[in-house]
Amino acid sequence: MPLSVQSAIDTTFLDTAHFDVSLKFPSGFEDLDEMPVSDADGLVPFVVVDGSLKTQEFGLTCLVTERQEALLRVLYAYTIHPAYVDQRYPISISWGHGSASVTMDCYLAAYEPPTKVSYSSAEFLTVSLTLRPI
Repeated sequence: MPLSVQSAIDTTFLDTAHFDVSLKFPSGFEDLDEMPVSDADGLVPFVVVDGSLKTQEFGLTCLVTERQEALLRVLYAYTIHPAYVDQRYPISISWGHGSASVTMDCYLAAYEPPTKVSYSSAEFLTVSLTLRPI
């Protein structure tokens, strides 16, 4: 049975936002699968505002190596274009566990690289990602 907007409004969800968050990137970007997520925001199965379902955004802070940071820049350039969003590079995000786990396919909607970082002295860099469901 499909989920209605009213049943979504009437449902109470447990906070599973910070349990076992993992990412799976598309072919060619597998090195990014291992980067740890240090913070996550907006991880709910869906968002209802004023009785309407809204497109979600998941904000993630991750620790990456210099190589992973370069891969994220390439993936973002492949995905976001001035006139369109190329959704051929899905990122699977999972969180929660057991029967409460959730998995969604998303695209990289925004990427904030580290600022003013000396790559010669930094082993891990902090980056921010915004994912939107496809």
